[in-house]
Amino acid sequence: MTRRRTSSGFRHGWIVDSFRKRALPAPKLAQIEEWITRSPSDGALLEKVFAELKTRSVELALTSLGLDPERLSRDQLMAIVVSVSGAIVDLPAAQTVDMIRPVLSDLLFEEVGRETDPVVRLTLLTRDPWRLYALLLSDLPPEKILSPSGQDRQIALGVERMMEAHGVSLPRKELLKDFKEARAFLREEKARIRQEVLKERRKEKHFHAWVRSLWSDREVRRELGLRPSEFEEWVAGGQIPVVLRIESIRNGRIRERRLFDPEAVMKISPGTIERWRRGRKTTVKEIRRTPSRGRSGTRKGRGSDRPPGSD
Repeated sequence: MTRRRTSSGFRHGWIVDSFRKRALPAPKLAQIEEWITRSPSDGALLEKVFAELKTRSVELALTSLGLDPERLSRDQLMAIVVSVSGAIVDLPAAQTVDMIRPVLSDLLFEEVGRETDPVVRLTLLTRDPWRLYALLLSDLPPEKILSPSGQDRQIALGVERMMEAHGVSLPRKELLKDFKEARAFLREEKARIRQEVLKERRKEKHFHAWVRSLWSDREVRRELGLRPSEFEEWVAGGQIPVVLRIESIRNGRIRERRLFDPEAVMKISPGTIERWRRGRKTTVKEIRRTPSRGRSGTRKGRGSDRPPGSD
């Protein structure tokens, strides 16, 4: 395949060689083509190549320390890259490691060093990348960085060194004591939250059981022997109390489900229902006896239309 020349005479091979002579993984041809296509000028292309050299130098230094760059998010990795001097691309591997450590110390201090709450500090130091940064600052051997246990002392040592580098004294003994107290507090909080969750579940279970025990409209009418009109009137008037109303949407319409306490319903005696019915009949009779205003007004109107002396 013929290598295409850039406008300033740089070949693909020059870009590849710039990575290989620094013992860095060389980009693939398709990636180089993309860089060339997206660069509006030779200067922009050189800046892109340099940025990639710097990023891969940082990744190599992190790998040498025992931290796989894949464990960091893109933002976390770039926070390290932008904080490192560009000279890292031409330094030997041992010196790149020495350049990375102060950057990790600064990032860790910004996130953890200013925190005074032991619980918050512990929470941060149990999360990546802050846990990893503290371990790297403790000079823990690379093969033990990813060990899941026994890291408190190493983390405390890394934090102690980080704080010293920023002029703050925080002995590792004090940190380890804070870790112990914070973990005890978190255990108590977890136990309390677990109890709260169980309590809420029991309450929810009891609530659902109570709802299932309630009676519907039909069950109340059947138990009391009521006609629909009687039932609706006495529910609206409060004689038959509704203990729960549940609204739901069905076919775009809001429907209400009324529920009643069986014990309250059972207290309504047949005599009480007969008394309600008598009162209801009396009310109906009174309504029928009272002439409507429209009818009385019509009668007066007709009487006034009669000619004088027609009687």
